[in-house]
Amino acid sequence: MDKIICLGKNYAEHTLEMQEKAPERPVLFLKPQSSFIEPKNNSQVVLPWHRGNIHYECEIVFKLYKKMVIGLGLGLDLTLRDEQKKLKENGHPWEISKVFKNSAIVTPIRGVKDFEGDWQETPFIFKVNGEVRQTAKLNDAILKANEIIHYIDEFFPICDGDLVFTGTPKGVGPLKPNDTVELIFGPIHHTIRLVEHG
Repeated sequence: MDKIICLGKNYAEHTLEMQEKAPERPVLFLKPQSSFIEPKNNSQVVLPWHRGNIHYECEIVFKLYKKMVIGLGLGLDLTLRDEQKKLKENGHPWEISKVFKNSAIVTPIRGVKDFEGDWQETPFIFKVNGEVRQTAKLNDAILKANEIIHYIDEFFPICDGDLVFTGTPKGVGPLKPNDTVELIFGPIHHTIRLVEHG
């Protein structure tokens, strides 16, 4: 993997809940490999709670090879929401609010063939402490897989192994220390505890 490519505002209802104007096309931004973590099932992930409110944004993630989708997972694009709000108000880039250790949590990647039928019609479910907070399928998004790849290719060099966060649907919200989250998508069912100290 060279980088993590993320789409913002790829689900119309999420843009509405953020009380923001819908762009003509989704927003693109990057996260470096150093922000990535692939925790084992039933493991803990340490987050920098001292930096302010941390919000979850659960997203379908795909892995690219030769600009084709070869694997799928579910990810959390974590955001320091207070920091992001300040950056947006001043017209500054988002990186300070988006790039920190463990801010790109991804389940182990599964092969496309592990999913029954059209994976873009397979809904994911994200739970916090047993409560469903987000659910959607990629076909609900503005751009679908092939459109996303072509869109990215207009602006960024795509490298084999790159991961793509495809955007989050409505239902984003805050996390707190010791929350237990579940990421469910097709054959994937991953549980993680978010903590202050390892």
